[in-house]
Amino acid sequence: MDVERDLEMLEDEKFKYIQRAKGEVRELIYDYKWCNGCGICVYACPVNAIELGPVHDIAVGLDMPPVIIDHLKCAYCGICYSFCPFTAFEFYINGEKVDRSSLTLSPVMYTYKYETCRECTLCYKACPTNAIGREVFITRQDIEEKNEDIEGKVEINREKCNLCGICAEFCEVFKMVEKEPTPEDVMPYTDILIDEEACDYCKLCEEVCPEEAIKVEGKRISFRLPEKIAEIKIEQDLCSHCGYCEEVCPYDAAKTIKPMEGKLSLFEARMARCDPVGCAACILICKHNKVWYVSKDKGKVHFNEKFCIYCGACENACPYDLIKVDRDAYFTKEVATDAPWREAWEDAVVRIVEKKRVEEPFKFFVEEVEVEIEEEEIVTTPPDEEELAAMGEKISRIEEILKKARYRRALESGDIDVFMRGVKRALGEDKG
Repeated sequence: MDVERDLEMLEDEKFKYIQRAKGEVRELIYDYKWCNGCGICVYACPVNAIELGPVHDIAVGLDMPPVIIDHLKCAYCGICYSFCPFTAFEFYINGEKVDRSSLTLSPVMYTYKYETCRECTLCYKACPTNAIGREVFITRQDIEEKNEDIEGKVEINREKCNLCGICAEFCEVFKMVEKEPTPEDVMPYTDILIDEEACDYCKLCEEVCPEEAIKVEGKRISFRLPEKIAEIKIEQDLCSHCGYCEEVCPYDAAKTIKPMEGKLSLFEARMARCDPVGCAACILICKHNKVWYVSKDKGKVHFNEKFCIYCGACENACPYDLIKVDRDAYFTKEVATDAPWREAWEDAVVRIVEKKRVEEPFKFFVEEVEVEIEEEEIVTTPPDEEELAAMGEKISRIEEILKKARYRRALESGDIDVFMRGVKRALGEDKG
């Protein structure tokens, strides 16, 4: 069967690996900008077609793919696509994207949004991968009806306010003081400000506040607000399942199912080598989950294991081997039918947990080496004619002896003495 393989670089800096065989086209697309070099695909690959790149150098600024794929060895099976925890791969068969759940095994990982969600801004502001979005249906600026020439007052009960941010995205009167969420504090805001000069005291903000923390002295306009003014949506393909949303949500409306269980640890005895200012590779490489930070108490890097999914990128990035990532389990679901190559998929899960590559069969090669043989020169000496004549005469006498039955029987029976006596007589050495 003829198999053609090719490699293309797409405009968005993604690599496309193509296999054409027997009327079927398989395409594996690799987004190296999204990849963090966790190496799970390296362990999962059943044909050793993937190699890990210099993750530390990439973490601190080198622009190159964290993993290198040999498209000539690749089996185009989809295992790397299925088990990648950050969806750095896409897999297509005959132009149609393959659903992970249709493959033999696929990871169990999901972020749920429960009915208790108030559609606030906290989760999407805290999300490290922008997997959570908030679609706004209406704002105060969209409503034409306004109060004219009215005096009033706006107050926020700080004890009730949980800084959810709904009022700020609804009305420009409120401004959230934002900060960068960190593993120590995932809260995206520090305070809320009020610009009363922009307020017409319509009292709509009182209704949108889920904590009833806003009180307005003014006049309620007649406009009726819809049941929902915004909606939170989660894009699972972008979700790193870090749990930031679950941690920050004040309404217990988010729940994250992580794909792996394990343990994250530091080699404390060697932590003097850690240089969080000059290196910080672990912090930089953990761009999807943001587990690592610089501890103010210790002056070295530390982690919040609550947000870790044990991908192993930090371990690969540390130049001094100070980080250890142990995996206890990788949770998967399987198709209902008995899929082909199931054992290869199950073996891939074992290798991911144990951090082992597939063992290739032993190979040896026989190399043909051309050896030059020098021919030995043979020196011949012309024969002595007298010696040849004497030897010929002796041979003829022995032939005469062999014509006698007595000596032939002696030779055949092994009676060498009788035979040799005959030879000597023939040569004149024994006169009898």
